Amino acid sequence: MTFSLSTAARRSRSLISASCQSSSGSHQLHHSSALIRAKYASSVSQPPPAFEVPKTEREVADMLAKAGSNEERKRIFDALKGVQEVAAKVPPKARGPAGVHLIPIGRTKLTTNQTGVDVHHSPFESLSKTYQDTLKALEKIPASTVYRQAVHSTTRNNLEIIKKYLSAAVPGETADAVEQRVKAAENELGVEMIEKAIEQAEDEHQLVLKMIEYKAWQELEEKPAPGQWDYFEIPASTSYPKN
Repeated sequence: MTFSLSTAARRSRSLISASCQSSSGSHQLHHSSALIRAKYASSVSQPPPAFEVPKTEREVADMLAKAGSNEERKRIFDALKGVQEVAAKVPPKARGPAGVHLIPIGRTKLTTNQTGVDVHHSPFESLSKTYQDTLKALEKIPASTVYRQAVHSTTRNNLEIIKKYLSAAVPGETADAVEQRVKAAENELGVEMIEKAIEQAEDEHQLVLKMIEYKAWQELEEKPAPGQWDYFEIPASTSYPKN
């Protein structure tokens, strides 16, 4: 009986040991297979990342600065040129009920050639909205004030100019035709670039809002002293000979 128990115990230990070795071997085999698959996957060539079109002049400069070689820079220029050619063939979408474009006018120009000034891709829409907002805000200023009369006249004239060139857009208009309209508008507005006109319009609109906030047309709480705003005049000298 003692012999049978010891024999059974030895057999049990043998079976357990064999089972453990089999399990360890299976785990090692699974681990090796995973390493092989990972190595194979890393060796397969990955597709190149999609070209992301830069939206501003600064992004173009950053992209070219990060290029590691002249060949890479050439590929970037070729890609940008292809984007311009495709964009020039895309016709503008429909207008809104008020005749205003629902999307940018389709400018593909990448730079203004002036550091710090990015190309505005929908200048007519932006100017039209800003001018209309300014005219609406001016209604809160008394009509008798010189400021309202002057700003209203200038803003209304500029708005008519922008509306004229905004309505001149035609379906399938090329990028060159768009730039010609922009250039003509710049000449009538008296600015070197239309982006400057946008800045001026936004500044004027903010000034109107400040005038309304401060009620600049009202009388001063502290009246100026008599002669405070008189110009300093130098009387004509009498020491020089008359002739």
